[in-house]
Amino acid sequence: MEKILYSRSLNNKSVLNMKIQLTPKERIKQLRFPKEINKELAYFCGVLAGDGSIGFNQKKKDYWIKCVGNPADEKEFYNELIEPMIKQLFNLEILPKSFDKDTTYGFNINSKSLVKYLTEFIGLPLGKKYDKLKIPDIFLDSNELTNSFICGVADTDFHLAVRKGYYPVISGVSKSERFIRDLREFLEKQGFKCCMYKRDDNDKRFNKPAITYRLELSGYNQFLRWTNLIGFKHPKNQDKIKLLIELANKKNSGGGI
Repeated sequence: MEKILYSRSLNNKSVLNMKIQLTPKERIKQLRFPKEINKELAYFCGVLAGDGSIGFNQKKKDYWIKCVGNPADEKEFYNELIEPMIKQLFNLEILPKSFDKDTTYGFNINSKSLVKYLTEFIGLPLGKKYDKLKIPDIFLDSNELTNSFICGVADTDFHLAVRKGYYPVISGVSKSERFIRDLREFLEKQGFKCCMYKRDDNDKRFNKPAITYRLELSGYNQFLRWTNLIGFKHPKNQDKIKLLIELANKKNSGGGI
């Protein structure tokens, strides 16, 4: 059973016509793909770019999409946001759970066709991602889609901090210099003022040195622009956002802090 997914332009020159043959298990599960490139798909791909991995084991012929976060504050995110989103996008039932000796929480999907769709059509990296990670070209033709992709990245790899009780700072960290530069360039085209830092860090998972790259946006105006254009969907940020919007509105109305 062959299924034509989409045709799309590549660098405004050639066209990719993609066909995928669903496996028997995928047909039984009634795996499907979105009829159009939409904001939910872009957001989900951003989540995978942040906390996900897409792989293939040649010997076992095993394809997987795995995405996990910190169980201390990620369970609600995966249970209430990501699980229904996967059902809506791909008609797959997943059950988020603990992984890696209960140190992470998220999902794992074994699907050859979904791996091919996400890597060959969307453009997410297969295998070790940091040398190949970038904003997929398929989203870059639309600011709305790219903003949704960045929102997914931010909900997994960014942090919203409130310093001194009222000063907002949005920051993200990645091992990929190219990816952080891509994000900075796109955000700056939309009027953001971004700072980028290279850091000698420590990878806590393997207890060894690691070089990371940090992107930072500070202040009320940046925060309000972010909430208007990009936003956060992660439940852990909602209380901070409400507080900051109240403080920002108070400041803008002349009430002071």
